[in-house]
Amino acid sequence: MRSFICAGFLAAVLSAALAPSVSATSWNHPLLALVPPGSQVVAGFENHPAPHTHGRLLLTTHNNRLDLDDWQALTGVDNKRIFEQVIEVASAPGGRDLSEHMLLVAGQFDRDRIFRSLTENGAAAIAYEGIQVVVVKPLARERGDMLDDRWLLILNNRIGIFGTPWLVQQALRRSAEHALPDPILEERLSLLRRDVNSWNILLSSPETARNVSFRQPHSAWAQLQQDADIMTVAARFGPRIRIDFSIYADSGRGRDFFARKAEFFTDALGTRPAQNSMPAHSERRLAKFSLEPNHVQGSVEMSSQQFEVWCEHLYLAQASLPPAASTGD
Repeated sequence: MRSFICAGFLAAVLSAALAPSVSATSWNHPLLALVPPGSQVVAGFENHPAPHTHGRLLLTTHNNRLDLDDWQALTGVDNKRIFEQVIEVASAPGGRDLSEHMLLVAGQFDRDRIFRSLTENGAAAIAYEGIQVVVVKPLARERGDMLDDRWLLILNNRIGIFGTPWLVQQALRRSAEHALPDPILEERLSLLRRDVNSWNILLSSPETARNVSFRQPHSAWAQLQQDADIMTVAARFGPRIRIDFSIYADSGRGRDFFARKAEFFTDALGTRPAQNSMPAHSERRLAKFSLEPNHVQGSVEMSSQQFEVWCEHLYLAQASLPPAASTGD
């Protein structure tokens, strides 16, 4: 399984109407309660109407990116749909491959219209514990790439869930039990700066190491992930883009280990490509830098143009969508 930087949720900005909200409240969003504990990759972003404050994801798995692309296509018949927040999850239950994946979407949806369109086009509708579910086979355009049947359902026309059946069932169970967000996930989110509108938490494990890799396997991004217990990457999008990172690991790894991670992060966000089309990393220095016994963190700022050039340099698939439209409220 591949990971992508700057793609899909990675860069997904959903076309939607959304009253302005403050990202500092995102940790309390009901979607978070649906994320099963122990998930190896959890990422999220918010969709804002302002031109510079919509979210774009910085790290996601290939399957998660396909889930987002397919959700947009499958729900496209609902031309009044509203997307407010997205969370993507990847999990390796029982020590298996990182094969379970799920998309959670908050907004407003016409479930009947969407389901009618899907079943009229051959999708099967089933019931699971009294909830109507549409079974989505791999789409023709991605056969051989997406191998999983996925479940699609919409709760109260407000929350969409789309992913592999096992993970969707876990989310439904948590919804039925009115579960609170996983406290460990909340603790990890609390490590992020409160103004970010995109975030990613990557939990290191043997399963993650085997199944999450970068398109450039020896890149600075890959070096950042290696031997880290937890890696977080978050972004604040505005007239300038701020990207934050933190690496947590056992303090026994020593100060040099964490100092090298800071260097890799600077390289990952600032290496000059051969064409000299992007400023050298020395022009984008780490800010808010902190080197502690068990973690290192810092930030880099860049212009929107520099950010786009950086993404192009990494040869990553973009799946950007227009920002949310203001409701005028």
